Amino acid sequence: MRLGLFGGSFDPVHLGHLRAAEELSAHFMFDRVIFIPAAQHPHKQPVGSADFRHRLAMLKLAIKNRPGFEVTDLEESLPRPSYTVNTLRALKEKEKGELFFLVGYDSFQSIRKWRGYEELMSLVSLVVFRRPGQWALPGDREALGRLLTGIMGGEPLWDETREAFVRPGFNPVHYYQGLRLDISSTYIKERLAYGDSVRYLVPEEVRVYLAGHGLYNPKN
Repeated sequence: MRLGLFGGSFDPVHLGHLRAAEELSAHFMFDRVIFIPAAQHPHKQPVGSADFRHRLAMLKLAIKNRPGFEVTDLEESLPRPSYTVNTLRALKEKEKGELFFLVGYDSFQSIRKWRGYEELMSLVSLVVFRRPGQWALPGDREALGRLLTGIMGGEPLWDETREAFVRPGFNPVHYYQGLRLDISSTYIKERLAYGDSVRYLVPEEVRVYLAGHGLYNPKN
C-alpha cells in the first residue's frame, strides 16, 4: 500500500490542488491520497482565512466522487499550531503501508525552519514537486541535491529508477516537475473579495458552498 499525504491550508481547495494530487498519484502509483487540512498553520497569519470546519467541508465536497482520495480531520484533535511532524507521527501510527509526504519545492527550501524536520524526514519518504507557475530551470534537480547534501550530512545519489535522491540512513526524496495547472488560493480569495466569479477555478460544489456561506467576502 502506497499512500500520498497532501497537507496544506486548502484555503480554499481549488482545481490546482486536485490536479496536483491526481498527477502525483498516477505518477507515483499511490493507492490512496489523504488530504490533511491544517487546523492552524504555524507560518501563516490566520487573518482572512476560513475556519477549519469550512475548509474541511469544502475538501470533502471536492473529492467526494474520486475513489482513492480522502480527507482526514486529524489535525483538529492535535495540539496547535499544527506542526507537520506531529501530524505525520500520528499518521505513521495509524496508517499501514509506505507513506509519501507531498511538499512544494518552495516550501521544502525552508525545511530546516520546520519543527522536527529531521524526525519528519525519518518518518516518511518525500515527494518534492514544482508548483505550477514556478518554471523548472536547468539545474533545479542539482540544486535540490545540494540542499539535501547539507541536510543529510553528505551528498545523496540520484536514483533514476525511483526518481529520487537516496542516501543510507535516510528515506528517499523524490523530485517531480511536471505540474501545469497554475491556480492559487490567494487568487481565488482576491476574486471573491471583489465579487468576481471563481467558476472553473474550483469544483462546482465548492463554488456553491463559497457563495452560500459568503466566505472570503469582506462585506459578510
